[in-house]
Amino acid sequence: MAAEGRSERFIKRRQNRIERRRQEILAAAARIFAEKGYAATTTREVAAAADLAEGTLYNYFANKRELLLAVASEAEAPMEAAAMAASQIRDRAGLVTVVEQALDLPAPRLAFMRTMLAEAWVDDHILEEFAVIRLGRIHRRLTAFITERVADGTFRQIDPALTAQLVIGMFGAVLLPTLRGATPPPDADQRRILAESIVGLLLDGILTRGS
Repeated sequence: MAAEGRSERFIKRRQNRIERRRQEILAAAARIFAEKGYAATTTREVAAAADLAEGTLYNYFANKRELLLAVASEAEAPMEAAAMAASQIRDRAGLVTVVEQALDLPAPRLAFMRTMLAEAWVDDHILEEFAVIRLGRIHRRLTAFITERVADGTFRQIDPALTAQLVIGMFGAVLLPTLRGATPPPDADQRRILAESIVGLLLDGILTRGS
């Protein structure tokens, strides 16, 4: 039994090391893809940025294309998580917190998203698999959430699908300048203000009470 426990701990530690190294490689790849573009980047450059030999990189990713697809997956994961979390929220404060977290763009995540957006423009597979399909999943989750809130009387009668589309567009408009490098990522205070403003617009609209 003791030997079995040690074996399980060893396997767990090994898996954690592999995942940490994988994340380091992805972060390096996303950073260089965002700076130079996917086509102009070599696996040797990615390996050097991750501080490992090029041959070692192939233990984790079969080729540069697989790296790109993994980077695209990492870019979408936080957005999907935010949409899933929002669907479980029942109060205004919870929605503000979820939106605030979705607006958090640490350097690795920002690089992931910049790479995905740049490559989706020229790569039909990235556009279809990681933009259209995944954004579609986010849209469906938001639509289901809004439909439930309309059904329970929390929201007035609105078109859930159209409202979900507008919410996604609002996020895109807020984040696009940062993704383009025109403005720095919002800091904690700015994220809070943005989150409260977005939720306020969604829940209260822009008309004064009684208008």
